[in-house]
Amino acid sequence: MHRTSAVSDKIRELITPFLATLGLTVWGVELAAAGHRQLVRLYLDLAAETPRTPERLGVTIAECARVSRHLGSLLEVEEYFHGAYVLEVSSPGLSRRFFEPQQLSGYIGREIEAKLSVPIDGRKRFRGILTAQAGTTVSMTADPGPKSFPISFDFAEADKLRLIHAFDATPEGEADGDDSPYGSPEATS
Repeated sequence: MHRTSAVSDKIRELITPFLATLGLTVWGVELAAAGHRQLVRLYLDLAAETPRTPERLGVTIAECARVSRHLGSLLEVEEYFHGAYVLEVSSPGLSRRFFEPQQLSGYIGREIEAKLSVPIDGRKRFRGILTAQAGTTVSMTADPGPKSFPISFDFAEADKLRLIHAFDATPEGEADGDDSPYGSPEATS
């Protein structure tokens, strides 16, 4: 699925010490093509030891900008890319993509979408409720409703796994781990 590359690993190593000073962690690194340039996407989340409070629900836009400037400077010095590149830094967002199997454990009972590289019963795309994650095995109830059925697959067999955000999934006033830079809806004007 999210096969790590040497460049992704180096980017993670480069920025991790700086992120620790901000109470942040790398959620994932994605490398792709953007026309004739390399696209580098860095997703940030609050570190496990950083408490989520009503004042601090997730990563802010200001933190993303600060990390982008710092990482941009580091990448210029390290010269990991031979040509032009585009750097994007953000939170994982409401429909977060999962980059490692252990990231799923906090989302048991939530709806996910899986795009597999190898079909199961002739299908590669499944949407349903995440029921378990053990080691690298992901289990879900696909197609919730009268025709639902359980499936399990190895995390490495998925090209992409993402959360399907439900706006009513979190009781009012509680942080749900989604990184809105604007705080809770009640806090906005």
